[in-house]
Amino acid sequence: MPYRDETFELFIAALKEKIPERGKLTNKLVEVLMIEKEAIYRRLRGEVPFIFSEIATVCDQLGISMDSIISRESGKCRPIQLKMVDYVYFQDEDALLLENFLAALQTVKNSPGSEVGGALNIIPQSLCLAFIHLYRFYLFKWRYQAGEDSFVIKYKDVQPPRRLLDINQRIIKASREAVSTYLIWDNKTFSNLVNDIKYFATINLITQEEVAILKEELHTFLDHIELIATRGCHENGDKVYFYVSSITFETSLSYVESSEVQMAMVKTFTLNDATSVDPKVFEKMKKWMQSLKRTSTLISESSEMQRILFFDKQREITDTL
Repeated sequence: MPYRDETFELFIAALKEKIPERGKLTNKLVEVLMIEKEAIYRRLRGEVPFIFSEIATVCDQLGISMDSIISRESGKCRPIQLKMVDYVYFQDEDALLLENFLAALQTVKNSPGSEVGGALNIIPQSLCLAFIHLYRFYLFKWRYQAGEDSFVIKYKDVQPPRRLLDINQRIIKASREAVSTYLIWDNKTFSNLVNDIKYFATINLITQEEVAILKEELHTFLDHIELIATRGCHENGDKVYFYVSSITFETSLSYVESSEVQMAMVKTFTLNDATSVDPKVFEKMKKWMQSLKRTSTLISESSEMQRILFFDKQREITDTL
């Protein structure tokens, strides 16, 4: 009988949060604990318990908080980690955070029944990363709201570093390789984005020429998304289910599910994510998102009239720029 208790489950969840890929995790534990690989396998399967000194050593070496494992009320407090990526002053540790997420996302390829999904009140990064001016706007908004500069930053001053763009391209590719993608879009997503652009233009942080460039790219983006919704799939044939919600969302929720990874994410601070690989967090979030379909309209492949009306409305909103 495999050994299981809440401390074990929380510890395993914390390990997977740090190193999602099973092979890399095993090799790292062999290195840290200096025991045979088969002994690591037995511990990960729950056949042999991790002793306290092993847990303490691993937590110390991997930078895992012991509080996230042992100081919890049973069943009510679950592990979640805020990924504080600095997108402007992009350093090695920021790249590592994104690459850890990328590693989890890449597990969906060739994984039967793999899914990525999101209930979104901003344009998902997996879609907007391919549109540089739109992505720059979100970077600009993040930096403006972070408030760490001694001067007011302008849109023209925000240029994503090459290493960040390279990782983004890999995220774009990986996000399109799940067997199924479910996107539930808040119906105010575009109006909120357009209002944000207008606001920053009125305080002279975005020029009228830059507004015109963003407007043009938003139209190109809408054409791209409408094509995906019409076909009901990515270019590689993997299915995309595109919903429009009748209710608004307080924040964006998303998930990645494969045979190796179950990861839940809550959007914070425009571009950052609070993530968890805890099974109960994942189950709760996915159930919540499934319930949102009841108040949403599926506009991919079917519902042609609703799809046309939706995209025509978003183009009208964009034209107010």
